[in-house]
Parts: sequence; structure tokens; C-alpha cells
Amino acid sequence: MAAGTSTNGAAFKVPGRVGDGPIVGSGSYVDGDAGGCGATGDGDIMMRFLPCYQAVENLRRGMSPTAAAEDAVSRMVRKYPKVSSGVVVVDRDGNHGAAASGWTFTYSFRGGNMRAAQVVTIPPLQGAVDDGGAYHEML
Repeated sequence: MAAGTSTNGAAFKVPGRVGDGPIVGSGSYVDGDAGGCGATGDGDIMMRFLPCYQAVENLRRGMSPTAAAEDAVSRMVRKYPKVSSGVVVVDRDGNHGAAASGWTFTYSFRGGNMRAAQVVTIPPLQGAVDDGGAYHEML
């Protein structure tokens, strides 16, 4: 398994700022024994919580990919209800799930014998504020 992320970050990038993409466990994380995760959203918030690391650890503890993603997002939402995030989790068997906050998150996947990609739409978790994914500056 492998994971990678990129960041557009340009709209809100402060000169010299390191985004969440290169921070291990924030934008992505993989452990071949458990699974992998990719994330997007308010990077400055996500760096504080390492949602991908948390989600993969949740897989290791026996959670499903959806439950693992929901737990990782819920941790951020409890402290920052307006955080925009999208977390996709895949277990070592290829099962996937996701969770979101602050927006309706969409991801797609294709694998195995599939002829076309399938699009999955994930509404924001309850308790999260959905404002269409606008950037939030959290103090």
C-alpha cells in the first residue's frame, strides 16, 4: 500500500508555511498491516489532530473504514465545529469508507474488475457546521 497527497494551499498560504500534506499522519498515512488514509481540508487544524494516523490506528483496533474515518473527523469537530475536512480510509482488504465536516465531500474509487470509477458523496457529520467548504480561520 502507498499513500500520497498534494496541496493547493496557495489561496491561504503564508510565506514559509509548511502545509498539512507533508506532515506524516495529517494528509496521508499507510500501514500495510492495517490500511491507509488520505485527507483534505483545513490543513492548519488537521495538522493538530493527525486524522489519517488516527484513522489507521482505528483500523488496527478493529474499526471499519467508515467508523475509523468518522472517529477521526469527530475528534476535530468536537474542538472546531466549523472545520472543513474530508477523510477517506481503506483497510488492507480494500474496503473503504469516509467522513466529512464543513462540506459535502465527494471522492471516487476504481479497482479490481471495475470498468469505471464510482463516485461516493459523503454528507458532513452531525454536529459539524456545513457552509459549503469555505475556509475557516480557527483561533
